[in-house]
Amino acid sequence: MSFTVNKSTKLGDLLHYRLKVTTIDGRSYVGQLLAFDQHMNLVLADTEEARVTKKLYQELAKNKAEGQVKATEEKRFLGLIVLRGEQVVGFTIQTGPTADMKKRFNQLKQGKGVSKPLKVPVSQKAKLQGPTKK
Repeated sequence: MSFTVNKSTKLGDLLHYRLKVTTIDGRSYVGQLLAFDQHMNLVLADTEEARVTKKLYQELAKNKAEGQVKATEEKRFLGLIVLRGEQVVGFTIQTGPTADMKKRFNQLKQGKGVSKPLKVPVSQKAKLQGPTKK
């Protein structure tokens, strides 16, 4: 799969691409870009967070004193997230879009949804009342 990225590429051209987003607190998020707005708020799907915890920093300092430098990030799966634009430092492209959206929608199977009328119409149901005095 190939995709072209040049200086004129805009964020709108990267919808459905898999991005690695870095935030000001040092965390990185890898997920599929679903949406964004003028404030650079990002909606990412199937997102995985990677971060270095205080405990890992302490181990790194200890290992560095012993001559061993080994930094591992703690990862966790978050799913669908919204990243606030003021937290975003930058992003890089991991992979291109997974599939053409029209092609993906055509692969979806039609469900067997069933519509049933209510036994008692909403207009005839008893109105909700607040707490009563005893």
